[in-house]
Amino acid sequence: MMEDEFDDPLGLRPVSDGRHTQRIKALVSERWQLPAQTTVMVTELRCHEAGCPDLETVVALMMPGAPRQSVKIGKPMHEVRATDLEPLAVWLTSAR
Repeated sequence: MMEDEFDDPLGLRPVSDGRHTQRIKALVSERWQLPAQTTVMVTELRCHEAGCPDLETVVALMMPGAPRQSVKIGKPMHEVRATDLEPLAVWLTSAR
């Protein structure tokens, strides 16, 4: 275990800065023209399970009257592109 892991043993502390969070939120909001009441949460987590990348990005959507939906992207926030968010399209189509 690395020394800095003792400061955040569960890997819950955000790793990326806010610029990437805002960029991903904007990609989601603009791509699907979400209602103002929709909450978009973007989190970067350390993964300690075998076979998963060191960092993964989780994008969660919460819309009134619809169940919460999230997608895990197996890369850090700074590598996330619009095409990585396409799995949300199926859910958004059915939630509206």
